[in-house]
Amino acid sequence: MIKKISLLLLVVSSFTVNAQFIQGIGLFGSGTSSRHDYLNSNARDTINWLPITPESHRSTERQSWGAGVVFEMFNFRGFRLQSEIEYINKGAVERNELVNIYTNERRRGVNKYKYIAFNNFAKFRMETFNFTSSLLIGARLEYNLGKSIGAYSQVADNFKKLWVSPDVGIGFEPYSYRKLKIFTELHYNPDVRRQYNENNVAASNRTWELRVGIMWRKKKLNDLDCNAPRYHGDY
Repeated sequence: MIKKISLLLLVVSSFTVNAQFIQGIGLFGSGTSSRHDYLNSNARDTINWLPITPESHRSTERQSWGAGVVFEMFNFRGFRLQSEIEYINKGAVERNELVNIYTNERRRGVNKYKYIAFNNFAKFRMETFNFTSSLLIGARLEYNLGKSIGAYSQVADNFKKLWVSPDVGIGFEPYSYRKLKIFTELHYNPDVRRQYNENNVAASNRTWELRVGIMWRKKKLNDLDCNAPRYHGDY
């Protein structure tokens, strides 16, 4: 019994300590646009030039959606940390997959990927009396929940299950006296490493994400870090 009580107190105290650092909690939905880049450095007369192997190209954009929970931590002047748990869809549309090297027959296919992501950003804020703009620099840790492969299965079916990639974003937040804030963010998420890199064939992903969300913060004002004295009326 004592051990159980001690463990419960430890968990409660841990949440209490973490809550002191959390300045805001929010929800967002997003629209995404992603594509795949393929690079095949094999010569055309080698055995690797089979219909199932992609030619060097950039796929067509695939539009989809995402949603997540966001946490803002710390409240330094002009700087915060932002952590997120997000569900996001990525993939690409392939309109020109070669399926017959003799007749040059080609087909259309769509590759779809579902991820759960843990994102972390350094958030640099510039606040004015009308709005707040932000620059977010960080990384995404993604785990693939499922996929549907409609083209280039030899490559697209072998993308990494667990993946880390950089993410850069800009944000905009109208000024509000309320604790509940509306915000928008635009994120650029490219792969700097290859999702697939075998037999001189490489593939990577690039995603744009446009978010709209709401953020609840502890302070009613727009968190302006101003040292000017406040007027409290006549004494």
